[in-house]
Amino acid sequence: MTGVQTCALPIWGDARTKAKITRTILGMSNIRDGGAVVIGVAQDGENFLPEGANPSDVGSFAQDLVAEWVNGYADPFAEVTVSRVSHKHSSFVVIQVAEFTEIPVVCKQNGPFDFLRRGAIYTRSRRKHETVEVPSQVEMRELLDLSIEKGFRRLLERLHRAGVSMTAIAGLSRHREEFEQQLGEL
Repeated sequence: MTGVQTCALPIWGDARTKAKITRTILGMSNIRDGGAVVIGVAQDGENFLPEGANPSDVGSFAQDLVAEWVNGYADPFAEVTVSRVSHKHSSFVVIQVAEFTEIPVVCKQNGPFDFLRRGAIYTRSRRKHETVEVPSQVEMRELLDLSIEKGFRRLLERLHRAGVSMTAIAGLSRHREEFEQQLGEL
């Protein structure tokens, strides 16, 4: 899966652009380490060409507007950071997308142009640079494993804040093994 999406689409105010970028953001939210959407880069086969974006297009991508629109479709929220970047006299927009915080991001409502479907869970394809609904049990298991890892880390943090040491947790495991052995003997 890839965490970079390039985009040579028009300004943020365009409904088609917003729908495509929102779908991409929802998909990147559901992969390890998230990703980035880069506005102003064109794809030519396997090559990416840094063409830059029109200054009015770059100016239309405001942090609050993008975050509000995207989170109108994300449940729970998708964390995005919008930056304007200059490189070799060209302007680009980079939308950093964070990996989901606790549970995978689900699309909470239908969107324009059939790019967004209520109840869909999007991810990044393994085959090519695209965002798709979770296509198979393999990708779904990866998503669930990531969510379980996060839940386990939260549990350990809570136990630590409650004063439970890792030694005590290891001791619980040892006692469980002893208990299961005693049950087996019965």
